[in-house]
Amino acid sequence: MHSRLNWWTEKSIEWFNRASSRSDYHEKLTDSIFPLLSSCRNVLEFGCGLGYEAEILSRRGFEVCAIDSDPCVISNARQRTGLDIYRCSDAKDTQLSADALLCINYGHIDDAKELEGLLSHAGVRLVYIISRHNAHGTDTREDRTDFVRNLIRETGLPFTETALTLDFDQPLESKEEAKEFVDFTYLGKHAQRYMEFVEESGDDGYPFVFRNRKNLTVFAVDKRRR
Repeated sequence: MHSRLNWWTEKSIEWFNRASSRSDYHEKLTDSIFPLLSSCRNVLEFGCGLGYEAEILSRRGFEVCAIDSDPCVISNARQRTGLDIYRCSDAKDTQLSADALLCINYGHIDDAKELEGLLSHAGVRLVYIISRHNAHGTDTREDRTDFVRNLIRETGLPFTETALTLDFDQPLESKEEAKEFVDFTYLGKHAQRYMEFVEESGDDGYPFVFRNRKNLTVFAVDKRRR
């Protein structure tokens, strides 16, 4: 059994910030979100993690409140950005709402009741982004796109769906660190398969890189019924 209990650790925060500093992933993802926020003045994000998209939206003029239940990532986001938009709170207990609710790889919607719960926090629109888990053609985790699409259809609310592919490569100091990263990220499953995507980078600081292609589905659900 894999020993990891939580996604965010001191090491995973370091990896994520390192990759973010050498990638335009967050800018491109926010570019795809931005047009979906038309007619929205303020944004609430659930499970914001280290808060990169929330930061970009704030700097683009939105009123943003970004929450996560992990105090370490909230502290890191505040220190990194200097912005007072981050709150340590469990989304399941919050009464907060905004014109738009943003969820990027936030938990799993397992039934219609959970979807309705998310929609209750959005005055105008829910933007819900999930991973299709088939990067590199390696299907090692369930793709829930069809399941989520069918739940949204059952609400009768108008929605759009967009497939998005972005690169978020992970710079690494050594092959040993690459093995540590792959084992942590994929819970020890299919680790050798994923090691095939570790390459020499030609960068003296980080001589190896894990080629990380993220395939996402972006759902935008409008609260106005047809």
